[in-house]
Amino acid sequence: AAMSPQDRVHAALLFDVYGPLLTEHQQEIWQLYYLEDWSLAEIGTEQGISRAAVHDSLERTQRVLQDYEERLGLLAQHQRRQERLRTIMRLIAQLAQESVEVRALREAVAQLAEEEGLAGV
Repeated sequence: AAMSPQDRVHAALLFDVYGPLLTEHQQEIWQLYYLEDWSLAEIGTEQGISRAAVHDSLERTQRVLQDYEERLGLLAQHQRRQERLRTIMRLIAQLAQESVEVRALREAVAQLAEEEGLAGV
C-alpha cells in the first residue's frame, strides 16, 4: 500500500482519533506497519497470516478509519479548532497593551492550545 507522505500523516491522525475503535488485531497490524515500519512479510510471519492477508487488513482498516471520519468528522473538527486557535494566538501576539486582561487572555488561550495539541506554537 504505497502512500504519499501526506497520506501517511493523514492516516496517522485518523489512527490517533479512531484507533481505539478498531479491533486489537487491526491496531497491532496498523502499528507494526505504520509506526514501527515492519514489512508486510514480517507482520505476516509475526501474526501467522499471509502477506496478502496483512495487506488486506491494512486496506480494510484504512477504509474503516475513513468511514468513521466521514460519519463523525472528529479529525476535521479538531483541525478547524487548531486553525482558529492559531489565528487567535497570532492576533493576541499583536496586542500592544499589556493589561491584566491581555495577560489573562494569553494564559487562557495558551491552556486551550495545549489541550488541542498546539503547545509551543
